[in-house]
Amino acid sequence: MTNTKFILLAILFTMILNSCKENPKKSEIPAQSEDKTENIESNYVLNDSFPVGDARRYGVTAKTAKSSHPTSGKNFMTTVLDLAENTGMEIVFPAGYYGMDLNLNSRKNLNLRFNNSEFSLINMAQTNDSLSKPENISIKGTLIGYASLGITNASKIAIDSIILKSDISKNLWGLRNTGCHIYFGSKDIKINYLEVQDLGSGSDKYKYTHAALAIDGWNNNPVNVQIKKIHIKSSDRHGIYMTGRDHLIDEVIIDKFGVGSSEGMSGMQDAENGEEKDFKALWINKCYDSFIENITINELESKGKYTAHFDSGNKEKPVTIGKFKVINNNPDITILEEDPNGVIIEIKE
Repeated sequence: MTNTKFILLAILFTMILNSCKENPKKSEIPAQSEDKTENIESNYVLNDSFPVGDARRYGVTAKTAKSSHPTSGKNFMTTVLDLAENTGMEIVFPAGYYGMDLNLNSRKNLNLRFNNSEFSLINMAQTNDSLSKPENISIKGTLIGYASLGITNASKIAIDSIILKSDISKNLWGLRNTGCHIYFGSKDIKINYLEVQDLGSGSDKYKYTHAALAIDGWNNNPVNVQIKKIHIKSSDRHGIYMTGRDHLIDEVIIDKFGVGSSEGMSGMQDAENGEEKDFKALWINKCYDSFIENITINELESKGKYTAHFDSGNKEKPVTIGKFKVINNNPDITILEEDPNGVIIEIKE
């Protein structure tokens, strides 16, 4: 009997061992990884009445975001961004005006959600060659900015909804909004909805404010910018300035453009000096293999010089516009077409 029991136990042990070999995933590290995330997360909890991932759980509200977190010694906002980056967990931010910039410079692997959360500047950039480039950042919900949205040398950025407003009491520099600038080295940028309510001008403080949406960057122009809808409600200067390649824009609405001043304005990337002062709703320059499905431009209250400027390009690598529509046509505002240019319009109204 003893030998029989020994043999049965040996067979059972062998079966268990083989089962473990056939299903190694059951004993891998993910469970430990989750435990590690929980341990990291628990170090920063200040109010456990809120669920995991709710910024308020870690002390962040619109009013407290600038205060110092007792565990990290950094401000609350920086602390939760570190937490999001180190764990991969989604952080959800409550509504309200935070009275600070949203600085995502050199951040990677962020998953953030905003509920009409308001900041001054919203920025994603590599500010120093020794630092990382921003990469793999997902922003869900609606984010509101009173200074600008800047994306430089960044990749794999996905934004649900961004609204840029002017309110000098909520802009830390006391200025009007300076728009959305997708700058050099940026690629694979996706935005579902971009709204620019106002683009400012009026002094040399707006020196580098060129367009409500500028996609440019000398010798390292953006690649693969995809935007489902752009609504520019008012721009003192240009509406859209677009360079680079492989861009896809579904719908553009420009209500008003060129209604401000060129005072103190600098020249623009890839453009001839002086051209920046001739305001346009749409300016396409050195842009290739791109597509705008629909664009509607209202000239009723616009004071720009050109409805559009189709600048240097290549018809073999064209920018194709599916439907180009002008409403409330002003005969004094014309289209400037360079020869050669790379724009093809399929339907023009």
